[in-house]
Amino acid sequence: LPQDEIEEAKAIYLKKHPGAFWVQFSDFNWFRMEVQDVRFVGGFARAGSITAEEYTAAKPDPISEFGGHIAAHMNDDHMESTIAMIAHQIPGLDVEEAIITSVDSLGMYVKVTRTPRASDQPQQFKIRLPFPRPAADRKDVKNVIVEMTQAAASSSASKDE
Repeated sequence: LPQDEIEEAKAIYLKKHPGAFWVQFSDFNWFRMEVQDVRFVGGFARAGSITAEEYTAAKPDPISEFGGHIAAHMNDDHMESTIAMIAHQIPGLDVEEAIITSVDSLGMYVKVTRTPRASDQPQQFKIRLPFPRPAADRKDVKNVIVEMTQAAASSSASKDE
């Protein structure tokens, strides 16, 4: 970047990454990307392309800014609710631990730990726990999670009868 744009770029970067002390180092460089096309490779059977126009028009997920705080709160105070939501959405998947790693407007990624019935070795893997509808803001995420937890509790109660 030209020198006159570096301070603005630094301020934007530090807002997103407040602990990024390395931006003060003299050998830290700033670059501007001029996107021509994007090829996404996300792992097994997950790949795709978008145009530069689609990339430029894309907006960050509105929940991503505070999704980490929601995940931390759920992990600290409501892990049993996360486990119940998983059991409700994926019958037969009995997990011992469920750590939400990220939250966005469409759902949550959760790292689960389970010990299969035929084994004594625990397994860990990530799953996607989708919301029943897109969440628009922090209050909506709370409402959706409460609804999912209530649905899981109701389903569990009816199985116990």
